[in-house]
Amino acid sequence: MARAEKKATNANPTLQYTPTMHRAVIALRCTMSKRPFNNVNDPYYKMEVELLRPGTIVPHPSTVSRDICAIYSEVAKHVREYFEVGN
Repeated sequence: MARAEKKATNANPTLQYTPTMHRAVIALRCTMSKRPFNNVNDPYYKMEVELLRPGTIVPHPSTVSRDICAIYSEVAKHVREYFEVGN
């Protein structure tokens, strides 16, 4: 487990906060870790965000859901193109 933590820490130390990047990370966390969209309503998650970046607005679960659907739709296009080229 220490290895995985090290990878995440060293992934990109120069990342800058933007609301869009925050939403992308939330969407990735929900999909990759199989977490529900309403996880962003968890009071301890909101407390953590406030501790790390005071004043940050956490997106609504419906926004997380729309973001994941949009990501899925775009990735699906690339998967479809990949398999069409292979035929």
